[in-house]
Amino acid sequence: MTGPGPLHDSLSELADSVLPIDLYERSLRRSRRIGRREAAVGTGAAVVALGLLGSGLWQMPQPSGDSSPRGVAAAPLNPSPGATGAPQGDAGPAPIQSLTPGRTTSRPHRPRPQAPASTRPRSTSLAALPGQVFYQDAGTKADLVRLTRDGDPRTVLSAPFSAVGVSPDGARVAYVTEGQLMVVDTAGGEPQQVYAGTASDAQAPAWSPDGGRLLIDATDPGVLDVATGALTPLPTGLDGEHFRWSGDGTTLVYATTSCRLEVAGVNAQTGTPVPATQDTGGAAACRPVSVDSTGDLVTVRTEQAGAADTDAPADAVLDTSTGETVDLPVPGTVIGAVFDAQGNLLVRSVQRGRTRLSLFDPGFTLLLRAKEPAALKDLDLVAYTR
Repeated sequence: MTGPGPLHDSLSELADSVLPIDLYERSLRRSRRIGRREAAVGTGAAVVALGLLGSGLWQMPQPSGDSSPRGVAAAPLNPSPGATGAPQGDAGPAPIQSLTPGRTTSRPHRPRPQAPASTRPRSTSLAALPGQVFYQDAGTKADLVRLTRDGDPRTVLSAPFSAVGVSPDGARVAYVTEGQLMVVDTAGGEPQQVYAGTASDAQAPAWSPDGGRLLIDATDPGVLDVATGALTPLPTGLDGEHFRWSGDGTTLVYATTSCRLEVAGVNAQTGTPVPATQDTGGAAACRPVSVDSTGDLVTVRTEQAGAADTDAPADAVLDTSTGETVDLPVPGTVIGAVFDAQGNLLVRSVQRGRTRLSLFDPGFTLLLRAKEPAALKDLDLVAYTR
């Protein structure tokens, strides 16, 4: 008997890069269900319209010298990009109406990964990774590690900490130690205390997209101006914990004490609940980990064992509009998932003892899939930054 040969190794590598067929079939079934729903709605609308015509309740407008309806302003043919949030010439999707009276949130509908067009990444080299990846030693909570493009893990923070947050540009780290909020450059230097009396169990320091503010938990959750030390409490109507900013700075996603998620505009006084579904069994709503660029998607922890662990990495992506989990086209089991401020998604997965990093752009195009260095095996994925 001889050991596995080159053919065996090649087939093993090929198996790692191929998506399970059941993922493709589940995606097709979901697409068909949506199509049937939309067809049913369209048919119902047609029946109502015919009924109105037959009963004479639908009155056709009388011709007049003015072809525009009175009292209604004509909509511009080419709305400006600032008015719609879409490029000129493309009006984009209609805003999602909030269920709370008097509040409207505009959250563009993001593409979702349905049946994958290709399983082939554009690159398989860590050197092509455009951003920075951060890990932490979950056991001792004493080391924060950055993965360099040459595959060499480097420790950027060795002081003991109870909670940590990496800035969107990867240049600074905020951490809580013995109730003190500290900030230090990842390139080195002396840590600076920016706030005293900070809790961390329900709110790890979360950076704003511009890198100038931190969401922290003092007496109550609030926004700290890092430069001035001024703390602005969040509205009392935003009753929650584990607050996270969307990448564009317009939306907050947070958990309630009853393990549900809510979404709120940064100037809102109350939040809108994310629909509860059977996808997560309620466990995912206990702690959001990271939010995409618009607040439309959030990475969460779905396993019950991780619900009470504030440091457990996310293992799923949740759609805040529907409450459903998103099928992630990666091989093996997801053991980490984080968005950067631009909406790129980094997924960490393991299959047959091999750990890989998969990077998707905001449209879920697979940009990179590469082997993770073995030295990171016992660390948890914390952040992906530009």
